[in-house]
Amino acid sequence: MKHLKKHHSILFTLLTPIFSITFLILLFAALTVSAIYIQQTEAASIRSNQEILKQTDATLQLVHSHIYQISANIIQKPYLGDLLIEPINNVLDEYNIRHQIGNLFKTNPYAMINYEITIAGVNGFAVSSGNGGPTLEAEEMLNLPVFQKSLNNNRIVYDSLPQGISYSTSGSAVIIGCRPLLKSDGTLCGGIFITIPEASLRQFYQSIISPNSDILLLSSDGTVLSSNIQEDVGTKNSKLLENAKENRKKNLEYTKNNDSDIIVSRYISYYDSYIISRITTSTIYQSFLPGIKTIAVILLALILLFFSIMWIMKRNLLPLRKLADHMAGAKDIPMPTHDIGGASEIEMITTSYNKMTNTIRHYLKELNEANEKQRKDELDLLQMQINPHFLYNTLNSVKHLIEMQNNGNACQIIDSLISLLRSTLGKTNTMVTVADEVKNVKNYISIIEPRYGGLVKAEIFVESECLSCEIPNLLLQPLVENAFFHAFQETKTGLIRIFISKIGSEISCEIIDNGDGMNSIQITKTLKTPKSDQQSATRIGLSNVKERLNLLYPDKNTFQITSELGYGTNITLSFPALNYEKRKT
Repeated sequence: MKHLKKHHSILFTLLTPIFSITFLILLFAALTVSAIYIQQTEAASIRSNQEILKQTDATLQLVHSHIYQISANIIQKPYLGDLLIEPINNVLDEYNIRHQIGNLFKTNPYAMINYEITIAGVNGFAVSSGNGGPTLEAEEMLNLPVFQKSLNNNRIVYDSLPQGISYSTSGSAVIIGCRPLLKSDGTLCGGIFITIPEASLRQFYQSIISPNSDILLLSSDGTVLSSNIQEDVGTKNSKLLENAKENRKKNLEYTKNNDSDIIVSRYISYYDSYIISRITTSTIYQSFLPGIKTIAVILLALILLFFSIMWIMKRNLLPLRKLADHMAGAKDIPMPTHDIGGASEIEMITTSYNKMTNTIRHYLKELNEANEKQRKDELDLLQMQINPHFLYNTLNSVKHLIEMQNNGNACQIIDSLISLLRSTLGKTNTMVTVADEVKNVKNYISIIEPRYGGLVKAEIFVESECLSCEIPNLLLQPLVENAFFHAFQETKTGLIRIFISKIGSEISCEIIDNGDGMNSIQITKTLKTPKSDQQSATRIGLSNVKERLNLLYPDKNTFQITSELGYGTNITLSFPALNYEKRKT
């Protein structure tokens, strides 16, 4: 039973991470749901305010249509121009004008909004449809900036005034629409001033405004023509104007300003204004504040529970933790064994770990010995392969020279061959100096060049600081040989250049020819020549060089072939730059 109790305790400690992950998932889910809720609330608020602006836009369009009809009805009266131009000489003249215009006011169509018409003439006469008459002289009204703008554009232009231009509207802010009265010859007779109380216009949208938003009618110069916030009417708001213009420019229906408020806007061409809904995001967040508090309490409880479970885990799994740390720190081989206490299950794990460590240590030793022997055998095999391969091709070249009856160079070629054979076949060393390898390559070039009658030549360039560095014996000769034998099948003439340099901590070798070149299929075939291919001894050179580099410098070498048909081939290889004498010692 005691053993069973320990068994249950270890299971408990192993299950606690699952509970911790569960709590973290719940935490993530709560945060995600909160974010989604806020996002959806914002989206719903945006859609709602877009609909409000759409309805307000339609209402304002109807108001504009009524105002346009009223002004058009007045302009169509042919006698009105004469009444406003001709001077008023006496009281009777003034009475007649007032009587005719008063009748004109009575014939205006019904409008859906309260309004007042004021007509001002260039002769100084001014009259209003409301009670009490105008508070401004006719000349003052005709000099208003809004009327001058209307005159320049010859259309209805709207603006906001802190108070009306008549006694009946002087106590509150108004929106005034102006239109010039012109005779047929373009002569200015006067102007029509249609005054709309801002409160009357506000009633169309005030009842449908969302609790977290404000509605503003903004003129093209940033003046607030109408708003549910009365103190904003008549003021300028350049920031909102900039946001609205940016929305219009980028064809956006809404954006966020620097205050994180959402700005929904529509441009109203007939008013040359913007209808704007300003959504205060902080209000949205405040509506979600009770939910956030609840989530915060739950999350706090989850965090406390999580740390409590972590403390229990740490206490109960301390021995296993020590073993894990020991295993994590055992990066080197052989790995040390370790003695640790704890529950019976942990003791069993420790014993198994120690046995595994000893087994790994034994097999690793055998594996290293086997790998080293295999590596040496492969290098020896490659060297045995390259030597007869090299001798075969060299003797074949001498044969061709003899067949060419070039007796003048025969002795020199044989001397070069003897020197080359003495320095290569007579040595058993895997590595030689770069200077020795260069000497071997030069001897080979002196042997092979006469075979091609001077049509194919080779040049070698070596940096002096490379000469004392080590290089695998007969590494470059197969590459030069391959260039002579295969690069000039079609062109018959060309140049082979060998460059050996030290770049950083590496030796770089390049064998470049301007011969026939190869396509990608030919390159792949060349590098995949099988070791067992005895029928093509001249083709084993490239694969041999690549394999030797991989065996001598695992993961520290490069071997690359780039070629293009008709432009030649470039073989580049690199390996660590090691001093031959230091390496030897």
